[in-house]
Amino acid sequence: MKAAVLGSGNMGGSVLGHLKECEGITEIVAFDPNKERLDEVGKKFNVETTCDLDRIWRDRDIPLVFITSPNHTHHDLTVQALESQKAVLCEKPLATTLADAQEVVELSERKGAFLQVGFELRYSKLYTKVKEWIDAGILGEVVNTHCIYICSEFIGKNSWRIKQGNSGSMFGEKLSHYVDLPRWWVGSEVTDVMTFCSPNIVPYYEIRDNYHTSYRFANGAVSHLSFFMAIAETHPTDPMQDWLEQLRQQGNELRYTIEGTRGAAQTDIYGRNIKRWAFGDTPERMTSKLVEDQTWPLEENNTYGHNTLDQTRDIVQRVIRGLPPFTPARDSLETMRLCFAAEQSADTGRMVNLKELADKH
Repeated sequence: MKAAVLGSGNMGGSVLGHLKECEGITEIVAFDPNKERLDEVGKKFNVETTCDLDRIWRDRDIPLVFITSPNHTHHDLTVQALESQKAVLCEKPLATTLADAQEVVELSERKGAFLQVGFELRYSKLYTKVKEWIDAGILGEVVNTHCIYICSEFIGKNSWRIKQGNSGSMFGEKLSHYVDLPRWWVGSEVTDVMTFCSPNIVPYYEIRDNYHTSYRFANGAVSHLSFFMAIAETHPTDPMQDWLEQLRQQGNELRYTIEGTRGAAQTDIYGRNIKRWAFGDTPERMTSKLVEDQTWPLEENNTYGHNTLDQTRDIVQRVIRGLPPFTPARDSLETMRLCFAAEQSADTGRMVNLKELADKH
């Protein structure tokens, strides 16, 4: 099968590398309007390249496209791909406005087309382990989740990602992953969203650099995301050492705590660790016991974190076999709605009811 990658920046390069490893892929075409960058990518990955987007749409031998271009182009490219009868993996966000995201999903549903959004953490061995525990009933009903995410300023002054109209906010650019996971784990609809943000620390950002966001689910569960940027040191790591441990020592943190009615779990990406506690009962008190404490080797970190390789492999096989997406586009749209609701709450200082948000769109 022949596949195309639209956008040859960092994410596009990653997907091109993954496609070279995918069984069933016979040819790859890379598209980018920047010919100099495209030439570099073509030589690096030994793939066909083109600056002619219409050539991709006209080629009936290309049934699958990966959209890895800047966020503000996702809507138009996805619409064109669907109209050209292509199966699509679009990196998040699906669009930079909720109305545009909803339009794309409705178009894919009318056409019965394959559309998946790039929430690759649903393929992560770290987070799928939590899902396995939940599905097996080991944690009971999930009632609380808390994500703490602390990092350095990792985008830079010259990136389109810091522009409000281009990125779709920090939620669209990055934090939607950490909204999507609790939805997946809790398994209930979100009813209300509340966000507070302090003034920015990073002075040249048009988007926010911090969030304190809470989600209330219909079943009573609550999820909270705490995001701080600029705290962690900006010194580069020594590639000969354990680079994750170096990042942890420099102040980076990405940790989830998931609490259920029968037990709890904690994931720590920089500590390469996942723990599970089991709750019990005695005549004196409720008890908790640490029953699992797992780690993984440094070289497997990509499959435990942003597992874009297995996501790419899975999508290729699904398209070859005529199977539906692993995550339906409608489900990903719900995550996008929560991101836009969080921004609206931050703008207004008020809680956003998801039903009212839906009614407006």
